[in-house]
Amino acid sequence: MGRESRIRKLRKEGIIAPVREKKKNKRWLKILISVLLVFIIVFVAARVWGYLERDVAAHVGKETIKKQEIQDQVDYYVQMYQQYGMDLNDPSYSEMRANLEKNIKDSLINQSLLVQYAGAQHLEIDQDAFNENIESQVDQIVEQGIQSQGEEIFTYYVEAQYGSMDEYKVYLRKQLTPFVERPLLAQAALDEQYKIIEITDDDVNLHWNAVYQVDAEHFLLKVEEDASESDIAAVKGQIEDIYAEIMEEKEKGEDSFDFTEFTRGKAEEFNEAAADTGKEAARYESLGYFSKGQMVKEFEETCFDPDVNIGDIVGPVKTDFGFHIIHILGKKPMSEKYDEPAMINVRLVLFKYEQGDEKSEENAKMSANSIVVQTKKGMDFIEAVERFSQDDATKENDGETGFFAETERPELFMPAAKLAVGDIAGPIKTFDGYAAIKVIDKKEAVKASLDNEEVYEKVKDDVMSEKKLEVEEKFIEILKKKYKVRTANPWTSITAFFDRHLGEEWRGFVGWWDRVTTGKTSEETSPEIPSTPIIPLPDEGNEGGEPLLPIGEDN
Repeated sequence: MGRESRIRKLRKEGIIAPVREKKKNKRWLKILISVLLVFIIVFVAARVWGYLERDVAAHVGKETIKKQEIQDQVDYYVQMYQQYGMDLNDPSYSEMRANLEKNIKDSLINQSLLVQYAGAQHLEIDQDAFNENIESQVDQIVEQGIQSQGEEIFTYYVEAQYGSMDEYKVYLRKQLTPFVERPLLAQAALDEQYKIIEITDDDVNLHWNAVYQVDAEHFLLKVEEDASESDIAAVKGQIEDIYAEIMEEKEKGEDSFDFTEFTRGKAEEFNEAAADTGKEAARYESLGYFSKGQMVKEFEETCFDPDVNIGDIVGPVKTDFGFHIIHILGKKPMSEKYDEPAMINVRLVLFKYEQGDEKSEENAKMSANSIVVQTKKGMDFIEAVERFSQDDATKENDGETGFFAETERPELFMPAAKLAVGDIAGPIKTFDGYAAIKVIDKKEAVKASLDNEEVYEKVKDDVMSEKKLEVEEKFIEILKKKYKVRTANPWTSITAFFDRHLGEEWRGFVGWWDRVTTGKTSEETSPEIPSTPIIPLPDEGNEGGEPLLPIGEDN
């Protein structure tokens, strides 16, 4: 009997203890450890990557657009709008500001794409335009310096810092060159594409008969920017139910159904239900007449669809804001755009008053009335302008406004339209005072016709502008594929993906862990206090509402 046979026999008889086999690692444990390691590596890499790109708004080919570049332009427009009484930092203008930021970002991305293409194709800029632009900006900076500090002090500073004013201007030209050169390079890239455009008589006639403006009202059910697919689907289901309800109510009483009243009620219902969130959930708006390019793309395409007629209720239409149901109230043909409206030219004597000061306003009104009385009795109107008018813009021209249409100065046009040439009227309230006016001349409205050569050329120019925009949009899409555009921060994308697909499971696990470790339910734990208080949007109190922000404008 061999050695192994004897050992097996002794083990069988229990004389020798059996050899215990080593416990093998379970396969699932290895897989779990591997998955966890990969997850940790991806998590850490994303955090690091996200941190490094915290100041980056977009990568465009070889160029990077920083968030500060966008913010600088936003700040410029915020200051500009403040001059017109609109504070874009106010929560009620949050959508307008968000769309402004998006437009600026898109504009910078498009410029970057075009500049890179121009560089790759060795395109040359319009040198005359470059010289004119840069000299204009240099002169403007110097003039601002002189005005703010005084010529003597500013010149002393410049000579001490740069040696001479000429050297300072050389420095300015060097600093300004990229900012002047880039738009011209972008334009050179576009000009190359525009060479393919041809305008025919059919194009002109098609444009002439197209829709110029649309009057509409709409109901908006909002979708949050970071909404999950399930949240979007839920809102879509809600808007579809509302649309079905609208159509059912409309069929019951075609003439009696009131879209405005119905959708305002729905907006109130949704906003009351979402009151605890401090956010607006729905909105009704009357938009008035608007042209192409003033609304977001999907909304505009629906309103200007030739198959959509006056009185139609269409939807749901999905945009970046949410889901819309749109009621078409009116449409104007493009030919009306070229009509010459009635126009009036008047002289005026204006007395200004301080806003909110009743005594100041009353004095201005009485002064204007006095001028009307005295000029009707024989006082020369031009003499009254020279002696009393507080409107510097017209005073230098003997009070003459020049021809204006109703849309330009309705407060003056409406009373003047009722007068004959030579008649005097007032006091008329304007945006900053009270005026006495004398009608100098009138022009009747003129219906436009393509038989008029000047009108035809205007229409042709507009068709060219439209075709240029179409060519630009298509070309930008091609360049985006060529140079690659990335706007999302990887950390944000990963966390959003995690929350969308595993968020509920994770929160469930956290709740279970809390119960196991603390013995308390999630309801018993103290709620997290947000670092920034949620400020509810105030009631705008504007029946007309604010129109959606124009897009596609040059910024």
